[in-house]
Amino acid sequence: MVRRLALGERTVTELAAPFQMSLAAASKHIKVLERAGLLLRSVRGRRHICRLNPQSLADAHEWIRFYERFWNEHGYAENR
Repeated sequence: MVRRLALGERTVTELAAPFQMSLAAASKHIKVLERAGLLLRSVRGRRHICRLNPQSLADAHEWIRFYERFWNEHGYAENR
């Protein structure tokens, strides 16, 4: 779902479409992503529109970069 949102806004129904899960299950998954701060949801009429939260992704990227430097400095990258 996150990858699909990288291409642009999607409704909950659009996000659920490629997966073999109920709309209720997809909605629960989306709520987890929303609580984690990875996506933002707005309501337009009866439609729930989801989009990525770029700030949370930037924060995650910075966190990963810090540990990537740590892994590289301690030789962990060589074990991949």
